[in-house]
Amino acid sequence: MMLSAVAARKASARADEQSTQSSPHPTSIQASREWSPSRPVELEEPEAPRPAEPTVISSFSPILGQNTFPLTQDDLSAMGFQGDNGVVLVLNASESAALLGVYLLIVLQGRANLCGVTLGPSSTHHRVFAPRSSPIPVISWAPTDSHSKRPLPSSVHASPDATVVLTQYADTGVEGLSHVCRVFENVFKPARDTPARDIRIPKIRLISHSTKDILPFTLPPSWETGLVYVDPASNSETDTTVIPVCLVKGPKKSGKSTFSRTLLNRLLNRYRRVAFLECDVGQSEFTPGGMVALSIIENSVFGPPFTHPSLPYRAQYIGSATPRANPSYYLSAIQSLLETYRLEIHIPTLPDTSTSNDSRVEDVIPLVVNTMGWTKGLGADLNARIEELVEPSHVFEIEGSEEWGWPTRSTELAGDTFPFCSQAKNIVRVQLEAIRAEATNMHVFSAADHRNINMLSYFHATFPPLIAEQKPSASTPSVVPSPVSLRQVTADSWDATLPLCARYPFEVRAFDRIYLVGPGYEDVVPSELPSVVNCAVVGLIAYDTSTKEAEVAPMDQGVSALPYSPGQPLPHPSTLNCLGIALIRGVFSSTDPSPTPSHSPSTHLHILTPLPPSILGYARVLIKGELELPIWGMLDFREGEEGGIAGVEREQVPYLQWGKGEGLGSQRRRVRRNLMRKAQM
Repeated sequence: MMLSAVAARKASARADEQSTQSSPHPTSIQASREWSPSRPVELEEPEAPRPAEPTVISSFSPILGQNTFPLTQDDLSAMGFQGDNGVVLVLNASESAALLGVYLLIVLQGRANLCGVTLGPSSTHHRVFAPRSSPIPVISWAPTDSHSKRPLPSSVHASPDATVVLTQYADTGVEGLSHVCRVFENVFKPARDTPARDIRIPKIRLISHSTKDILPFTLPPSWETGLVYVDPASNSETDTTVIPVCLVKGPKKSGKSTFSRTLLNRLLNRYRRVAFLECDVGQSEFTPGGMVALSIIENSVFGPPFTHPSLPYRAQYIGSATPRANPSYYLSAIQSLLETYRLEIHIPTLPDTSTSNDSRVEDVIPLVVNTMGWTKGLGADLNARIEELVEPSHVFEIEGSEEWGWPTRSTELAGDTFPFCSQAKNIVRVQLEAIRAEATNMHVFSAADHRNINMLSYFHATFPPLIAEQKPSASTPSVVPSPVSLRQVTADSWDATLPLCARYPFEVRAFDRIYLVGPGYEDVVPSELPSVVNCAVVGLIAYDTSTKEAEVAPMDQGVSALPYSPGQPLPHPSTLNCLGIALIRGVFSSTDPSPTPSHSPSTHLHILTPLPPSILGYARVLIKGELELPIWGMLDFREGEEGGIAGVEREQVPYLQWGKGEGLGSQRRRVRRNLMRKAQM
């Protein structure tokens, strides 16, 4: 009789324990533990990881008048900068400084390394976001061959080989998100036991040593070597005639998104603009989760995803944190965005030459594709299909450790050291090592926490007003923006003074179609639609009215005032463009009591969205998926922990329940993922 996998493992564990106890060497006796299906029993029990000892992350020691020089508003005006005050830091050879907070960084002399990117003297203000929820950036001295520099104030003294940087506090309001999502409370402030020093900048602290909550950003050696393949300045053998189309893949928790961000910053050293295609619907970099997005990036990114929400050039709404429910539509959406890149972005028709002193390449735009971390089963098939669609020139694959259940190294990339590079069919394939778990904050903030703060950051973000060149062209009012709109539109500030329940919504009276996607939504009848979309997160979609696929069939308004048909599939992604997401605050009709009564028979919606009105006007379709508003977004932080919401007591607040639930289905569903099929035994 064949034993099951569980019985076989238990028998093996008992045999190993008996052989260990019968060993004549007392030093070989191992402590036994209870069997776990998620962790095979081993002969030698590995030692428990010891807490990491604090390491020095800032060798720079501020001394007023020697390497630290405060500047007044007049000093900044004389240098051509704005602001009330600032501080000049002089970093000598091998010195580094790790700052916690939100600040502007300007290199005045020499070169500085920051998050794997080398910055030279310029007038560019680099916004740096350094919260405790992610490894904080470290400013370090870098050698330089030239002695170019900007004029320094007379009070600043520095040697010709020193790196001189100007730092200023950046008042963006992003710290207010800690009131909205209490998990990230005071992440821009050091903890009580953190060794921090004042450098004469408001709300900015110098961190001298790492702690369990504050870790520095470190670039693995294989990453630094792998990035050379796309950097002609570091590698003379790099083919400058090839426009990089880079695909980054690897398992979850391996640092894939971090490497994609570093690769993006490295490409921005050579190119004016870089396109970024986000295929990870669960951990998006520039947009909220639930969509695949094609964004245009012009400025280096220094900070976690919730610090740079952006409006994409083109996007498709999936409505879920995983493509498991509709993989075919997921692939069609990616294929549509790739066609948009090749036709409209790859070689822009009207390059912008307004900045004459910028020597970077502007007539071509490279592409970085970040894939999802689902690398087994269906996820592996989807990632393989994505690679075929992208046709990349460079493939960066991050390899994880088998101890964490990650797949073994590809046979075609087998090697003893990192990085391992091979070239086949004009594709440069680079194998990289995964980032170490102890070098991240995964033990404090989970992936769900980051998804929540990303969505809440988006709803509280304030985007800059769009100039005429950035508005969609009047000749193509549906989906295709003008080629001159290839600009980065990133939030410049956040307004977290009021919770979402206290913000004034937009009143929208006309939508051409509402779609429900996801398991179970095909059974929703039109009469139940107002209850389904109320307090729901939806995608705002513009569509091409010239295609028959997107035309709205006439409906019986007596059944439902909302344009909805049960079970209707989504149109093809090539006819759609997701402008952003919105929260439906309320659904009102002429027959219901409304604070703003309308004489129109159609139902109107109250929605919250950070989209500018000039963009919101192009939204004609709503898509409701599986994504929901995080619970932190429903609460009223003005009432405190024991208060209600908007003056309503807890017990009277709809949709929310404090304490333990009662009844069938009130508990959270548990999904076991450690069961194996017969073929996997």
